[in-house]
Amino acid sequence: MKPIRNTRELRKAIAAGHYEYRLRLNGGVFSRKTIFALRDGRFEIWNGIDGSTQTLTGRQLYSESNIGRGMRMGAFVPY
Repeated sequence: MKPIRNTRELRKAIAAGHYEYRLRLNGGVFSRKTIFALRDGRFEIWNGIDGSTQTLTGRQLYSESNIGRGMRMGAFVPY
Protein backbone atom coordinates (compact mmCIF):
# COMPACT_ATOMS: atom_id res chain seq x y z
CA MET A 1 0.00 0.00 0.00
CA LYS A 2 1.03 3.61 -0.42
CA PRO A 3 2.71 5.44 2.47
CA ILE A 4 0.73 7.66 4.82
CA ARG A 5 2.26 11.15 4.51
CA ASN A 6 0.33 13.22 7.08
CA THR A 7 -2.35 13.08 9.78
CA ARG A 8 -5.13 13.86 7.29
CA GLU A 9 -4.22 10.73 5.30
CA LEU A 10 -3.96 8.78 8.56
CA ARG A 11 -7.49 9.84 9.57
CA LYS A 12 -8.80 8.80 6.13
CA ALA A 13 -7.10 5.41 6.39
CA ILE A 14 -8.54 4.83 9.87
CA ALA A 15 -12.03 5.84 8.64
CA ALA A 16 -11.62 3.26 5.86
CA GLY A 17 -10.94 0.55 8.47
CA HIS A 18 -7.12 0.47 8.49
CA TYR A 19 -5.83 0.23 12.07
CA GLU A 20 -2.58 -1.70 11.67
CA TYR A 21 0.54 0.12 10.43
CA ARG A 22 4.24 -0.52 9.92
CA LEU A 23 6.99 2.01 10.49
CA ARG A 24 10.18 1.10 8.66
CA LEU A 25 13.19 1.64 10.91
CA ASN A 26 16.90 1.71 10.10
CA GLY A 27 18.25 -1.62 8.90
CA GLY A 28 14.96 -2.68 7.31
CA VAL A 29 13.29 -3.60 10.63
CA PHE A 30 9.63 -2.65 11.10
CA SER A 31 7.83 -1.35 14.17
CA ARG A 32 4.18 -2.39 14.23
CA LYS A 33 1.57 0.15 15.38
CA THR A 34 -2.15 -0.16 16.00
CA ILE A 35 -3.84 3.25 15.81
CA PHE A 36 -7.39 4.37 16.53
CA ALA A 37 -8.85 7.87 16.16
CA LEU A 38 -10.59 9.01 19.33
CA ARG A 39 -13.70 11.19 19.40
CA ASP A 40 -11.75 14.12 20.83
CA GLY A 41 -9.45 14.17 17.78
CA ARG A 42 -6.47 12.47 19.39
CA PHE A 43 -4.94 9.15 18.33
CA GLU A 44 -4.57 6.10 20.55
CA ILE A 45 -1.44 4.20 19.57
CA TRP A 46 -0.29 0.74 20.62
CA ASN A 47 3.40 0.14 19.92
CA GLY A 48 4.08 -3.48 19.05
CA ILE A 49 7.81 -3.20 19.67
CA ASP A 50 7.38 -2.82 23.45
CA GLY A 51 3.64 -3.10 24.12
CA SER A 52 3.34 0.52 25.26
CA THR A 53 0.39 2.78 24.48
CA GLN A 54 0.20 6.51 23.80
CA THR A 55 -2.62 8.97 23.32
CA LEU A 56 -1.41 11.84 21.16
CA THR A 57 -2.74 14.76 19.14
CA GLY A 58 -1.86 15.03 15.47
CA ARG A 59 0.78 17.61 16.36
CA GLN A 60 2.26 15.36 19.05
CA LEU A 61 2.71 12.57 16.49
CA TYR A 62 5.50 14.74 15.08
CA SER A 63 7.05 15.87 18.37
CA GLU A 64 6.57 12.94 20.78
CA SER A 65 6.73 9.85 18.57
CA ASN A 66 8.63 8.52 15.60
CA ILE A 67 5.46 8.34 13.49
CA GLY A 68 5.68 11.93 12.23
CA ARG A 69 9.24 11.44 11.03
CA GLY A 70 8.20 8.18 9.38
CA MET A 71 5.38 9.98 7.57
CA ARG A 72 7.74 12.69 6.28
CA MET A 73 10.18 10.04 5.05
CA GLY A 74 7.56 7.81 3.40
CA ALA A 75 8.27 4.99 5.86
CA PHE A 76 4.81 4.71 7.46
CA VAL A 77 2.40 2.37 5.69
CA PRO A 78 -0.81 0.43 6.43
CA TYR A 79 -0.11 -3.21 7.34
